[in-house]
Amino acid sequence: MSRNASTNWYFAIVSGENAELARVEIETLLQIVDSKYEISWHGSVAIIEGLQDPTDFLLHRAALLKEAGMIVFETDSLDNAAHEISDELLKSSIGNNETFCIRTRSFLQSRKTETRGRLVIELGDKIQRTTGAKVHLENPDIRVLVLALSDRVLICTSEESQLRGQLRRRRPGRKPFFHPSMMNALLARTMCNLAHVMPNENVLDPFCGGGGILCEIASIGAKPIGLELNWRLLKGASMNLAGIQDSDYSLIQGDARSLPIKECHHVVTDPPYGRASSTRGEKAVRLVTALLESAEETILPGGSICTCHSSEMGIPDVIRQLGFEIEYQIRFRVHSGLVREVITINF
Repeated sequence: MSRNASTNWYFAIVSGENAELARVEIETLLQIVDSKYEISWHGSVAIIEGLQDPTDFLLHRAALLKEAGMIVFETDSLDNAAHEISDELLKSSIGNNETFCIRTRSFLQSRKTETRGRLVIELGDKIQRTTGAKVHLENPDIRVLVLALSDRVLICTSEESQLRGQLRRRRPGRKPFFHPSMMNALLARTMCNLAHVMPNENVLDPFCGGGGILCEIASIGAKPIGLELNWRLLKGASMNLAGIQDSDYSLIQGDARSLPIKECHHVVTDPPYGRASSTRGEKAVRLVTALLESAEETILPGGSICTCHSSEMGIPDVIRQLGFEIEYQIRFRVHSGLVREVITINF
């Protein structure tokens, strides 16, 4: 890793639930902060070079992020890492009135558990001796993370994601209104991020159901607009959105084939689809086609669509036939009989 003196280096570790989706989410969020970031991937670890620190934004927005922070020091030796890091770097990273703990994460084929254990002791002793900081394992001010990658060792300050736990607590079964078709909060938040949803923007879900996606739109601070034919589901969406503090939402009973909504910044949606042999998703394809045909009237310039659907529906072909360009197309298996795909389009 060749360092530029005018930039800083950061890292992000993503979950393994869907590697491609996690990578795209991080890269999209970095574009929102600053389009000039340089990023390289080492398995589930992203190394990020940039002028601005993106970690706070990533930790508050990214559904598939485990932890992130600043890279303080890099070496090629796990054995000598504690000896090579300078006193000046440690003093600039940890104050004498602060507490710290040290963890290691290895992405090596050989775990080198004994070496990592020795490193923790040596580095901990050096930090205490150099900075005067004290060890606190449960709730430290500074979390030091040593990352052992295949070609380098990184000493970092790190913060773990609190959002992932919040999203799990917002799963459909824990909402005031539950319906089995509701999207889980992790995927709904990821889709909002891929669509570049930002606070105060108007974001439409024309197949909103019980409001799983709408709740994540509202949690970001944007203004969700939900359209749904089924009155019972629409009432359920209202129940779910009412529990989100300061949410500013609109719910409309209507048909997505005749959208009453104009000038939205984004559309984020999970269209209904059937797998029965009589339909094979045909009706759902017609609904999505109608949505795309009216997209340029519905979505403001610079806006986007992010949709998640069954791969059997053939939505990419519909998109291309209508003359739109796909930005991302990411497939993932839900179970043996269902493959879904997330697609984004920019306008």
